[in-house]
Amino acid sequence: MRIAVASEGLDVSSHFSCCTNFNYYKVENGTLADSRNLPSQGHLCGSQANFLRQIDVKVLLCGSISERDIESMNAAGITVVPGVSGRAIDAAFAYLEDHAAEYEDAAELQTSL
Repeated sequence: MRIAVASEGLDVSSHFSCCTNFNYYKVENGTLADSRNLPSQGHLCGSQANFLRQIDVKVLLCGSISERDIESMNAAGITVVPGVSGRAIDAAFAYLEDHAAEYEDAAELQTSL
């Protein structure tokens, strides 16, 4: 699973539609296992959602975002967390910390299968 952060460089972009890149983080066993930085694919209707879905993003952290973009992300199976600011890596760590129990339960389930 991956968390993406709509960014401008290493910082969270103030608005999703203005992001220049995505910092995305692979989550394994409730921790950030890998990070990458990819340029934004432009802001054509639904294109960002399809792009993020193809790289297995399940959560998008961003500043502000339009309802239309939230709907596109949700239709692609991506949970949107708006109102984020600061460094992208810090935002990803904070999200994981806030949702640690969910990932611990998922890790336990995978090891029992």
